[in-house]
Amino acid sequence: MVTPASLVAGSQQVSITTSSGQKYTGFVAGADTNSDVALVRVSGATGLIPAPFGDSTGVQIGDVVVLIGSHTVSQGIVSEIVSGRIVTTASASSDSSGSALVNIAGQVIGMTTLGSAGASALGNAIPSNQVNTVAQQLLKGGSPTPSRKAFLGVSLTDATGGGAQVQSVLAGGPAATAGIQSGWTILAIGGHSVTNAAAVAPILAIYAPGQRVAVTVRLPNGSTRSIQVLLGSG
Repeated sequence: MVTPASLVAGSQQVSITTSSGQKYTGFVAGADTNSDVALVRVSGATGLIPAPFGDSTGVQIGDVVVLIGSHTVSQGIVSEIVSGRIVTTASASSDSSGSALVNIAGQVIGMTTLGSAGASALGNAIPSNQVNTVAQQLLKGGSPTPSRKAFLGVSLTDATGGGAQVQSVLAGGPAATAGIQSGWTILAIGGHSVTNAAAVAPILAIYAPGQRVAVTVRLPNGSTRSIQVLLGSG
């Protein structure tokens, strides 16, 4: 099982109660404080059905989501994607840390966490892809490698009329390799709308280096095109 590392900090053994009221003892098998993901091994559990995980890179602002906690279920929408966290309007409380954020297909796309931010982080969720990656590393008995940020290799400024205008392109970088040029305007990354230059970093934070992503750009002549970019590691 996965849970926020901040929720089990300092504990080696935890008590687990399922929705049917069945109680189990769990042992913290590993934790990564950087991502706030912990892995818990459950003793003597049988018949538990794993929740299906969805691909969190497909999450869009405005998507309808459901937050399923231990005592509450609430519906909302994805309002922001900030610093690699999915922010939702679904009602959350101080005991919501570790709740599943689920899309309309019934797939887990995030795990809510308070982390060290306290109540200010209510409704924030760690993307499911990150949860899964860290959990797999902990399951193998290793420590998650220091996270590397995905990057395009461009410098940006706010574009007139919206978007992020490319001021310069790093030679040999991901954008340059894909053919993106100075003077072009980035309108979307992976389907996530880019409203200004500041919007790019939070969007890239939900991706990992080595992933391919579609970047929609507007050329100086007004035409648009979609370009596949292999994200680099920064």
